[in-house]
Amino acid sequence: MKQQINCIITDLDDTLWDWLEMWYNSFHPYFENIKKKFEIDNKILEEDFKTLHQKYHTTEISFAYKELRTLNEEQKRLISFESSDSEKSIIHQYYSDKKNNLKLYEGVIETLNILKQKGVLIIAFTESNAFFTKYRIKQLGLDGLIDSIYTPLGYGIPESVQTYYDEDYWNPSKTSIRHLSNKDKKPNPEILEIIIADYNLKKDNIIYMGDKLDRDIQMALDVGITSVYASYGNVIESNKYELLRNVTHWSDEEVEREKISKSKLSGKKITPDFTVSNYSKILELFQFEQFNK
Repeated sequence: MKQQINCIITDLDDTLWDWLEMWYNSFHPYFENIKKKFEIDNKILEEDFKTLHQKYHTTEISFAYKELRTLNEEQKRLISFESSDSEKSIIHQYYSDKKNNLKLYEGVIETLNILKQKGVLIIAFTESNAFFTKYRIKQLGLDGLIDSIYTPLGYGIPESVQTYYDEDYWNPSKTSIRHLSNKDKKPNPEILEIIIADYNLKKDNIIYMGDKLDRDIQMALDVGITSVYASYGNVIESNKYELLRNVTHWSDEEVEREKISKSKLSGKKITPDFTVSNYSKILELFQFEQFNK
């Protein structure tokens, strides 16, 4: 008999959508355009972006180019310059690439719709900060399909960045946003316990789904809820990860903490309760039913 589930707690980046693909296919051409146009050394520009990312604790703040130290004022002006032949500016192209490369994995939207029709409570827990999370939820048509999202508040948009929308423009109208401390990082069993308490959930009727064994799956195992490993989201491509590492927003302290965390788990086999190669596979594994408060 299949386990009866009335709540799914899901990771977002690299579980619902391909974050790495979106990030690399927007940042890499942006980086290369700046490097080539102004003839900047690759290593110097990487270090400059790394400093920028660490200042705001996210690799998604790259559009704050006005704070790059290797660029002079004229170069910064040229990044946003639109030529008369309708060619997009460097920053305009970057924004377009981010939007066009943001895509849900196969089967995600169909699966969430089926779960919603069955009355399943759908909750997301992400490390990405609130601004970028809300943007993606609206862009991908997930507002209302996900009931609630637990996400770090973040550090806001830099004053150096020209904004085109009101501060609350990207706020979802149906999905509730619950802010976490910026210090809350996975694996953090306490956050899962808070989610369970907030909704008075029964652990036997919950699944947690994520793409990282050491962060998502270990966290679910520590809490004692059924874990589902989204193996399709943990595809490592060396060139993409190398660039990500070179411009990482992680501080030296965070990198060291990650090393310590991984060393504690070294030699320990993390075995998820289930592994899926497609998001929709969860429909075959469990008996989903309506959540009643």
